Amino acid sequence: MTATETLPRHARHGVLAALKGHVDLFLNAGSLMATTLVTSAFGFAYWWVAAHLAPQAAVGQASAAVSAMTLIGTIGMFGMGTMLISELPTVARGKWDLISTCLLTAGVAATAGGLAYVVAAQWAPSLRDALGGSAGTVLLIAGIALNAMTLVLDEAMVGLLQGPLQLMRNAWFSLIKLVLLGLVAVVPGLALTGPVLLLTWVAGIVASTAILFRVLRRRGMIDSLRPRPSLMRGRGRATFDHNLLNLATYLPRAALPLIVTATLSAEANAAFYTAFMVLSFMAMVPGNVALTLFAVTAGDKGALRGKVRVGLLICLGGGLPASLVVFLLSEQIMGLFGADYAKSAGEALAILSLTYVPFVFHHFFLAISRVQNRLRGAGIFSVFAGVAELLAAWWAGAHGDLNDLVTAVAVVMAVETVLVAPTVLKVVFAPVADMSAVGEGVNVMSTTSLTLHERAWLPLEYIRTVGPLTGVDADRVRNALIGLHAADPTHRAVSRLDRSGAKWQHMDAVSFAGWVQDAVTDLGPGPVDFDAMTRRLQAEPRAHHPVRILVGGGYFALKVSHAYGDAGPVNVLVHELVQAAYEGRAARIAPSERHRTALLKAWWKQFGMQPSRWKEGLSFARPPHVEEGPARPWQADLTVTTARSGQVLGQMRTWRDQYAPGVTTSAITFAAFTSALIELGLDPDLRGGTFLADARRYLGEGVSIDSNFCMGPYLTPPSLTDPLAIHRTLKAELATGRILTMMLLREGKILLTGAPGMPDPFPSEIAVEARPRLTFSNQGRHDVLGDLPWAVEPAGRVNQSVPTLNGPEGITLTTSEMNGVLHLEATFHASTYNPAVVARALELVCADPAGLIMARR
Repeated sequence: MTATETLPRHARHGVLAALKGHVDLFLNAGSLMATTLVTSAFGFAYWWVAAHLAPQAAVGQASAAVSAMTLIGTIGMFGMGTMLISELPTVARGKWDLISTCLLTAGVAATAGGLAYVVAAQWAPSLRDALGGSAGTVLLIAGIALNAMTLVLDEAMVGLLQGPLQLMRNAWFSLIKLVLLGLVAVVPGLALTGPVLLLTWVAGIVASTAILFRVLRRRGMIDSLRPRPSLMRGRGRATFDHNLLNLATYLPRAALPLIVTATLSAEANAAFYTAFMVLSFMAMVPGNVALTLFAVTAGDKGALRGKVRVGLLICLGGGLPASLVVFLLSEQIMGLFGADYAKSAGEALAILSLTYVPFVFHHFFLAISRVQNRLRGAGIFSVFAGVAELLAAWWAGAHGDLNDLVTAVAVVMAVETVLVAPTVLKVVFAPVADMSAVGEGVNVMSTTSLTLHERAWLPLEYIRTVGPLTGVDADRVRNALIGLHAADPTHRAVSRLDRSGAKWQHMDAVSFAGWVQDAVTDLGPGPVDFDAMTRRLQAEPRAHHPVRILVGGGYFALKVSHAYGDAGPVNVLVHELVQAAYEGRAARIAPSERHRTALLKAWWKQFGMQPSRWKEGLSFARPPHVEEGPARPWQADLTVTTARSGQVLGQMRTWRDQYAPGVTTSAITFAAFTSALIELGLDPDLRGGTFLADARRYLGEGVSIDSNFCMGPYLTPPSLTDPLAIHRTLKAELATGRILTMMLLREGKILLTGAPGMPDPFPSEIAVEARPRLTFSNQGRHDVLGDLPWAVEPAGRVNQSVPTLNGPEGITLTTSEMNGVLHLEATFHASTYNPAVVARALELVCADPAGLIMARR
C-alpha cells in the first residue's frame, strides 16, 4: 500500500478533499458563482437605489441600455472567452499576446454590433427613446465595446487559473458603479436620466479594469500585450462553434427586456427586469456549474457521469427549495423595490420561478454537448429554442400583458426541457457500456455490480510474489482457474473487471478459456528473477483482469485488483491457486456473503448511539503543508527492493522486552526503517506518516468481508523513530474508530458520483530536494501460506507484497511475517531515490534494528 492508495483525500486536505474527484468542480464553479453572487447582490442594491431615487421611466431606459450593452457585448465576444478557457493552459509562451488579440477582436466586433443596434433601434419608438439622445448613443456604443472586452478578459482569467482576479474585478465594478450612483444622486441640478445611470456602469467597467491590470503588472503576470492575428489560425472553427452555443444560450435571456420594452413599455420593463434579475440570481448556480463541467471534463470524458451527478445534486438540491420560496413570496420580494413593482410584476416573478428546472436541464445539456463534442448540433437546437422563446414573448406581449409574456416563455422552456432532459438523464442513469468486451470477442453472460467498498479501491492494485515452489507451472494454474470457473462462473477471481461500469462481468466457458490464456503468462522453467517479475507486473497498465499472473522458474507472481480484496482474501486466493495447481485439481474458493451494509452498521455501533464521540470521530489529521521550492523534471519509475531475515524478529522481541514492553514488532520495524533512512542521508519527512489499518476489527460477530476493508489514516506520532510513540499513536487512533467515518464519507461520495477506473496521472516535476513521505503497511502473519509446496526452507522463501502505485516522493514499507521470517518490501520511484540506498536501509533493518533505534534516542 502507498500513501496515495490508502489515504483518502479528506484525511489529507480537509473537507473539500472528502469529495475528491469533484473538488475541481467546486473550486472552479465557486469562483464563477462568487462573481455572480457579488454582481447580483450589488446589482440588486444598485437597482433598488435607482428605483427609489430615479423616475421609473429613467430606470426602464437605463435597464434597456444595459440589456443592449450586455447582449451585444456578449455577441461581440464571438466565443473567444470560451476558447481562451480551453486554449490558455496549453500555451507555453505568449499567453497575453493571444489574450490581447482576442480583446481587440472582441472590441471591434462589439463596436460594429453597437452601431447596428443603434440603426435597428430607429425602427422601434420605445428603443429609440431609450437611446437617450446623441450623448447617450455614443456612451452606449462605448459601453458595448468595453463590456465585450471585459467579458473576454474575465474568461481569460479563468483560463489562466486566476479566478480570484476576475472575481476581484467584478467586485470593484459592482462597488464603483453603486458608489457613483450615490454620488450623482446628490449632485445639485443633475437629473438621474437613463444616460446618467448608464454612465455609472461604463465608468465602473473602466475603473475596475484599470485596477485589474495594475494588479497583474505588479505580480509580473503580463509578458506582452502585442495583438497578433496569426494566433487565431486553426482556432476559427472551434471559436465559431463555441460562439454559436454561447449566443444561443444567452440571446433569449438578454433580449427579453428589449422585447418587453418594445411590446409593452419602459415602465413594464423596469418591473420585468427587476423580476428577471431575481431569477438570474437563482440561475447562477446551474449556469456556472455547467460551464465548469465543460472546463474540468473536456480532457477526461470518463469523469462526466460523476461530475453531472454532483452538479445536478448541487443545482436541484439547493435550487428547488429556493425557487419554491420565490414562488410563494414573489409579491413580497418585488415589494422590496416598491409597491408599483409588486403590483406590476409580482405574479410574473412567481411564473418565472417555475423556469428554474428548465434552466438547469438546458445548461447541463449544453455542457454535456460541449464535452461530447456535439457543439454544432447543440448550437442549432439552442438557436431554434431561443427564437421560439423570443417569438412567444413578442406574440404574448403584443396581445396581452406582462404575465402573458412570461407565461408564454415558461411554456416554451418547459417544452425544451422535455427535449433535452433525455440527454442529461442518459448520462446520469444509463448503464456505462463496456464495448471492449465485444471488441475482444468476449461473451458476457451476466454482471454483478461492485459494492461500494470494492468501487472505492477500483483504481488500485497490488502484487503478491511467492517462491520458489515445486510442481507449479502456468498450465496447472490455468487449469485450476478453469476449474474454478466451471464450478462458479460468477466468482470474482474468474470474472472480467469492467472498470468504467464498475461491474464484475461473468463470461461463458469458451470466452473464459481464451481469456485465461492472457491472464496467466508462462515464463518458462527458469531461472527467473522474482524481483523482475514483480517490476514487470508493476509496469503493466491496468486492464480487465482482476487477477493477472506470471508463472516461471518456480515462482508465482499475482497482481490483483484491490477491488477483489486486501491481504486476507488475497492470501486465500494465492494459497488455493498454488495448492490446486500443485495437486492438479480445480481451485475451490467459496465466496463470502456480500455484506453491503456492514460499514454503516459498524459506524452506527461505534458512533451512532454515542453523540459524545461524534466530534472525535469527525476530526481527521491533516498532512502538513509542503513548501514549494526548486523543481526538476520527473518521470515515474516505480521499483521495489526487498529483504528478509529469519533472526531479526527474535532480536526485536528481546529489545522490546527490555526497553518497550507491549510494543508490536511492526512498530519496531517502522521506527528502525525511518532511522535507517536518516542514517543514509535521505532526510524523511518526520512530521507524520500514513498507516494502513484493517477496519474488520469493528465488524459485528460473524460478519466477514472478502474484498478490501482497509483505510490509511495520516498519523503524527511524536517521533517516527520511536517504536513506543508509533505504537501508542496507532493504538489511540484505532480506539477512536474514525477510520470508519473516513470510509463512510468515501463510500457516500462514490454512491453519488461513481469511482474512477484509473489512478490520477503523475506530475511532470518534483522538488529538487525530495524528502521521503512514508507509508507503513503491516500485513501481519502469513503463516496460512506455510504449507505451500515450497522448494526451500523458510529463511530462503520469497513472500512479497508490493503496491503498483506510489507518489513521486513516497516510500512505502510493507512488512509481513511467515514461519518466523520477517519479509520487507520498499516501493518507490527510482527516478526519485537511489535503489541501492533504499535497499541498504532494508538491510540495516534486518541486521540491527535495535542499534538503529537506540542511535536516534
